[in-house]
Amino acid sequence: MGFAVLTAIGSGALHALSGPDHLLSLAPLSVGRRRGAWRVGLIWGLGHGLGTLAAAAVLMLALSVVHLEGVDRWAERVAGLALLVMGAWGLRRRALAEPEHPAPVRGVLAVGLVHGVTGAAALLLLLPAVVSGTAAYRALYLGGFAVGSTLAMAGLTAAIAALSRARRMPAAFGTYVPKMASALSVVLGCGWVVSSV
Repeated sequence: MGFAVLTAIGSGALHALSGPDHLLSLAPLSVGRRRGAWRVGLIWGLGHGLGTLAAAAVLMLALSVVHLEGVDRWAERVAGLALLVMGAWGLRRRALAEPEHPAPVRGVLAVGLVHGVTGAAALLLLLPAVVSGTAAYRALYLGGFAVGSTLAMAGLTAAIAALSRARRMPAAFGTYVPKMASALSVVLGCGWVVSSV
């Protein structure tokens, strides 16, 4: 069982760090932040973890009944819309020159939750655990995955903030990177919505 938990934590961390949608959602909230960047990632990660657990529960209940291709298309649309909204919010925040304004906890949690519920990649990583083993094994694996992705997102946002504050970084980095990440988030979100139609 210990191996399953370690594997799940590693899988969750890998999933969180390898998704460009995760990075694009969080970069605008992290760049230039002096304090608490890790909290943004932690809250987003908690939402993502809860969403992933909810999606896994639904998957376990409906695996043999629902045609997954149709569900996947709708999930991609919702994830695309979440990226689009988060990017637009980041652009608006930068346009109003509010770089240190604290990110709203409910908003960050909600976007993480949407990403967790709609993330087909996470479900693919969870699929073997969801359909095999005992109930205890499944619970440990799913919990470990959620913990791994949450801790990785907290570490990522802290690293983005620290890197952006480093003395050797030009001041423009803190201005242009969040705008670029927000714009890319809007473009990627639009692309996901359009490609899922």
